[in-house]
Amino acid sequence: MTPFVKRDSFWLGFGMGLLIPSIAYALLLTIYQLLDTMGVLSDIGFAEDFRVRTLGLFAICANLILMQRYRKSYHYETIRGILLASMLLVGIWFWIFGLKILEG
Repeated sequence: MTPFVKRDSFWLGFGMGLLIPSIAYALLLTIYQLLDTMGVLSDIGFAEDFRVRTLGLFAICANLILMQRYRKSYHYETIRGILLASMLLVGIWFWIFGLKILEG
């Protein structure tokens, strides 16, 4: 029997493609807040939603590491699921932040 994470399944990829960026965002936000309380970083001179925007993009990019791992194993259905989840997250990101950026 194949372990669940080693299966080539679209739904596995879609679920992991949503879960990994959520975990990465929470981790990055925690690190950023820790550095902010230590006085290492500050938001002075940036847009009010700069932190959320940037950390969201970095979290979505965490799927690239996951896709590379499954590409080496030739699990193309799982990659399709991860890619669809990534495109969904990028669409949501653009809907929330992209229109504001394009307005100027």
